[in-house]
Amino acid sequence: MKKKLQYALFVATMTSLPALAHVGYGGRNFGTFDGTYATSTLGNQAVTGNYGWIDGTDPDYGDSHKLRAYRFTLLESSDVTLTFEQATSQVTDHLGNVSTSQLGLIPGFSLYQGLAHIAPVNADHDFAEISLANRPGNTEGSFRALNDWSIGNDPDTENGVPASLSFFKYIGHAAYDGTGFGSDENPDGRVSHTFMDLAPGDYSVFVGGADYFAQDTANSDLLTKYGVTGTLIVGAVPEPETYAMLLAGLGLMGTIVRRRRAARPE
Repeated sequence: MKKKLQYALFVATMTSLPALAHVGYGGRNFGTFDGTYATSTLGNQAVTGNYGWIDGTDPDYGDSHKLRAYRFTLLESSDVTLTFEQATSQVTDHLGNVSTSQLGLIPGFSLYQGLAHIAPVNADHDFAEISLANRPGNTEGSFRALNDWSIGNDPDTENGVPASLSFFKYIGHAAYDGTGFGSDENPDGRVSHTFMDLAPGDYSVFVGGADYFAQDTANSDLLTKYGVTGTLIVGAVPEPETYAMLLAGLGLMGTIVRRRRAARPE
């Protein structure tokens, strides 16, 4: 069934596949953070289909253009909370056409250290020769939801730049929306997860649908655009001295309480 799906999607989208299949962060950069408390929310985004994330959990990988890639940069070690939820969005395609995406996304997402290639370097896509050469045969794409993975670009022959790979180091994932195994047991179109003490560096988040059965070719919403809104919250990781001061303060409060209790008349 999945191989028939792959062919059907190719036929349905072959005129726009090059634009759709490339990994990019346009309108999806949460920003750069120095470890102090900050929030960032990004809307007007959508994913095609409702299965892109969970398809990357199986042995034949997933197609990255069924997800949306977000990015952020940390300058200091920080706790980071990421939340993604269904939304209606005004979406502009590569031809400039604007449409309204629909509600109904069953979201899932994974966090990785590393970035895809960004302009002026050629963008990465699943079917670049270097991408195909660096994953097993008979895979649907390069995306892996629960593992490290890589994806590459095409050579820039005009400027003499060879093709190269982008590497994504798996950090973790949210329990996906729904009631199945590994889900958050709360089918509300929203998922959230806090990643503790992330090291400074560049990070990518890949977001997509978590309804594995939505990839059935009989699904009338196979190519439907589902809106999504993402929110990032950054909080500083306390220094060891801060923890020590906190523990000392709690100990002092405990001592005061015990003394007051001992001083009470019988």
